[in-house]
Amino acid sequence: MRTAVTGGGGRLGCALVRALLAAGHSVRVLEPPGRGMPRSLQGLEVEMVHGSVLSAEDVARLLEAVDCVFHLAAKVSIEPDRDGSMQRVNVEGTRIVAEACTARGIRLVHCSSHSALEHRPLALPLDETRVLNMKGRSDYSRTKAEAETLVQRLVQERGLDAVVCMPGNMIGPEDYEPSIFGRALLDLYHRRIPVMMEVVSDYVDARDVAAGFVAAATRGRRGERYLLTGEVLDMRRFLAVWEEVSGVPMPRTVLPLWVGWASLPLALAAARLSGQPPKFNAGVLRQAVLNRVVLNDKARSELGFSPRPPRESLRDAMVFLKAEGWLEAPSA
Repeated sequence: MRTAVTGGGGRLGCALVRALLAAGHSVRVLEPPGRGMPRSLQGLEVEMVHGSVLSAEDVARLLEAVDCVFHLAAKVSIEPDRDGSMQRVNVEGTRIVAEACTARGIRLVHCSSHSALEHRPLALPLDETRVLNMKGRSDYSRTKAEAETLVQRLVQERGLDAVVCMPGNMIGPEDYEPSIFGRALLDLYHRRIPVMMEVVSDYVDARDVAAGFVAAATRGRRGERYLLTGEVLDMRRFLAVWEEVSGVPMPRTVLPLWVGWASLPLALAAARLSGQPPKFNAGVLRQAVLNRVVLNDKARSELGFSPRPPRESLRDAMVFLKAEGWLEAPSA
């Protein structure tokens, strides 16, 4: 199969490219101009197309003679979308890619996020039947909901052959940037975080998510969405696993979320004075609340999705971080 990947050099993208190559598929990757080959893809047999998802001409070059497009390119941030760039990339970029696939009859595997779903009521399991939260718990989750709505509209009205995959909170190796979560692991390892807030999240290996995307290209049903999620852990349990794997003592104090809300004005004021991004904001606090049960049964039965336990992913992440030299460099 001839495949194209937007955002192929990113956290999930580089894992997907590796999975596609391992399965014998050819891979063409769209990356911004002027950057050369991303370090995360160096040494891999991929064809590079330099351009932007915001350019219909660049997207047309990417889609030339391909069978399936994996649309992963997105701006991921905990910050509010003050300059509109998240809206442009996540929504307008998706529209351009999806319309190009529609016009050419190419299958689209679209990367959404489980944060785009309405999570309440929290007492009930989170699954694919939840509606999209168009107001969003953050600008990121809102734009991902808008993007998926756009894709589903093209499926219903113009016959787009699209499948939607919704990853959870990704962990594991080959986090070259590193991601927001990768930086948090490093901060915890170097003991730069004295206390934590109570967060409930699912944790899924990026390699398993990538395998789910590959399966969705051939086994996913048109117009369906699939949750590619892992085990749900509260903060204390997660810290216990990371301490066990890393050998570094983790913070013993885990504060309730109301403390975060109460201290939010102070945190934002401190960030403005220091010129540094805030450690947390309202969007982060809203995202910190997740259903205690997140179901991936549909992906298991239809795609053969089989996520590994978080301990294994974090162990492999340790090996990767050490190989990158980040464990020995407190300034990483």
